[in-house]
Amino acid sequence: MSETRIRAEMPEEVAKHEADPYHHRYPRAESYHDLAVRLEPIILELERQQDDLLIIAHESVLRVLYGYLMACNATDIPGLSFPRNEIIEIIPASYNNESSSIPIPDLPPQIIPPSPEDLKIPVPPSEAPSGTATPMNLGSPKIAPWSSRSGTPRKTSTPPVNGGSTPQEPGEGSLLLVERALRD
Repeated sequence: MSETRIRAEMPEEVAKHEADPYHHRYPRAESYHDLAVRLEPIILELERQQDDLLIIAHESVLRVLYGYLMACNATDIPGLSFPRNEIIEIIPASYNNESSSIPIPDLPPQIIPPSPEDLKIPVPPSEAPSGTATPMNLGSPKIAPWSSRSGTPRKTSTPPVNGGSTPQEPGEGSLLLVERALRD
């Protein structure tokens, strides 16, 4: 169902969603909270893994996983946005996990699939100013200025939230890399 149709047929549900996007459940759907509860066994299994993991999933699943791993506030999770031409790397550490973005090199723009049209439901900003809640700047996680894979410095980019203008909009099929690193 498109956003236009949802807004026309269920304006009261849209108002509820805009008031509390993390807990709101559209009819016959699940909220982000419901998804987090459903993902709990998977999250526990992720924490036991010793090897690197590459997770390819719908953006809502990535939002919940990223929110958990990076200790994001629940109200910020619905506004997380992931570029489709980058991998988000999370490196577990003792007290704060670290995250960085890894651009996929030489990826022709025409093969990066766009987000489905007309599906964006705006969410109100949390305590952060509008457009600033992204995976790379939420909460207290440290942003690694380099990838542990290459060991070379590189720029990190900050993906937009909810309708920011970039050549590639975020959407389903984004990538999240959880790297397990041995630390002294």
